[in-house]
Amino acid sequence: MAWQRSDGVRGGRRAAGWFVAGGSWLLGAGVIATLLGACQNQECEAARLELAQTWETLRNTATSRKQIPEASDLSKSEEEDRIKVWTAIEDRAELIRSSFQTTQVTIEPAQKARVELDRLFKPLASNDDPMTRGFAVTLADADKRLETFRQACR
Repeated sequence: MAWQRSDGVRGGRRAAGWFVAGGSWLLGAGVIATLLGACQNQECEAARLELAQTWETLRNTATSRKQIPEASDLSKSEEEDRIKVWTAIEDRAELIRSSFQTTQVTIEPAQKARVELDRLFKPLASNDDPMTRGFAVTLADADKRLETFRQACR
C-alpha cells in the first residue's frame, strides 16, 4: 500500500529493507553497495560474461566426464574414483561460474575454488584422452579470460 504524508507527498510501502514505488522494487542502501562491486564499463561486462560462459562449459565438461562408457575397462574402484574426482571438479567449476554470473562478482571465492580445482585436476592433466585434453585447454583459456577481466575491471 502506498502512503501519503500530511503535506501530500506520496511514497511506496517499505517491506524488509525493500521499497515499493509505482510497482517497481527498489533496494535502498543495497543498490549502492551492489554498484560498488559491479562491472563499471562495457569491456568489463563483456569479460565477465565470457568468464561465466567459459566456466559453464568447464562445468558441463566435468559433468560429462563423470559418465562411465559401457565398454570401459575400469574397475569398480576406478569408476568410483573417477566419479568422485569429476564431481569435485564440477562443483568447483560451478562455484567459479556462479561468481561471475551476476554483475556483483565474488572474486575471492572464485580464486579459492580455482586453486582447489587446480589441485584436483593436476593428476588428470597428463591423460591423453581428448575430453581431458580439451578440459585442460579450456581451463587455460579460462585463466586468460580471468586476466582479461582483471585488466578491464580495475
